[in-house]
Amino acid sequence: MALFRVEPFWLVMLSTLGLAPGTLARRAGLTDQIFSPQPEKVDLEGWAALWDALAKEVPRPTLALEIGQALSFDAFDPALFATHCAANLREAAERLARYKPLIGPCRLSLAQGRDLAIGCDVVGMPYPPALWGLAELVVWVSLARHCTATRIVPKRVRAPVLPNDPTAYQSFFGVPITPGPRYEVVFWERDAKRPFEATEASLWQFFEPVLSRRLAELEAQTQTQERVRAALFELLPTGQNQLSQVAKRLAMSSRSLQRRLAQEGTTFRKILEETRAQLATHYLKQSDLTAAEIAFLLGYDDPNSFFPAFRAWTGITPEALRAASP
Repeated sequence: MALFRVEPFWLVMLSTLGLAPGTLARRAGLTDQIFSPQPEKVDLEGWAALWDALAKEVPRPTLALEIGQALSFDAFDPALFATHCAANLREAAERLARYKPLIGPCRLSLAQGRDLAIGCDVVGMPYPPALWGLAELVVWVSLARHCTATRIVPKRVRAPVLPNDPTAYQSFFGVPITPGPRYEVVFWERDAKRPFEATEASLWQFFEPVLSRRLAELEAQTQTQERVRAALFELLPTGQNQLSQVAKRLAMSSRSLQRRLAQEGTTFRKILEETRAQLATHYLKQSDLTAAEIAFLLGYDDPNSFFPAFRAWTGITPEALRAASP
């Protein structure tokens, strides 16, 4: 089971909100030690519980806006500092997408195309906590504006859970948040290439080897099957479900990937089906997506292939599962 340290930005965020760390920890069912100088690590459930507890402690519909705008981009964290060493937003996103695993269970996926589409996900969760997802979108738009000294308006903002105060968020983004299968912000090509006003490019040669070493150490400690699941969460909605495609995402050969999975007593096909079953069940219970839309998000070329697969996983039809869900 993967464990994560609670990042230092939490203390900055809680101080800004006037909330005692111990109060939040207890609300989440965790110990105060998660905020100590030598913090206890939390699992994915504990990480999500922190965000849910924060939403309950500060029940303001604009809380995600406050968090995203209050976080200081000058606060030092090597992985986040990588964005300041970039020449523009596209390069910043590419760097942080690579080093995001150093900052907990969050991941970024960048869609190919002229515009810059940044998808924000959490490994092991079809939908992350709504507060985190919205705050992540606010952070990216704030970063773009801060580093370019321009009020950039994104091309599109999407979220699986819409905010309770959509007017406030539309005022901030400049466009409405529309429903979508993931938290995603899309920047126009011209804004993705807009030069950052002040960069620390000269420091990148120093920090890049440090970050790469930390990332290699983290990957060495993570089972290959966990990394495959994480890659599938990102790749399936784009239609990529092949061993070779996952191997490429993990920067290894298909043969090496098969060998490592065999050493862990599993196969790529088994992990693929388990991941699809988990995602399908979540989509059916937590969304209004049609079976065809769910099939697409699971990486099926033909929606008709989804129905027999789902029956094989669960013993019932998708309609039966949805009807039985509260």
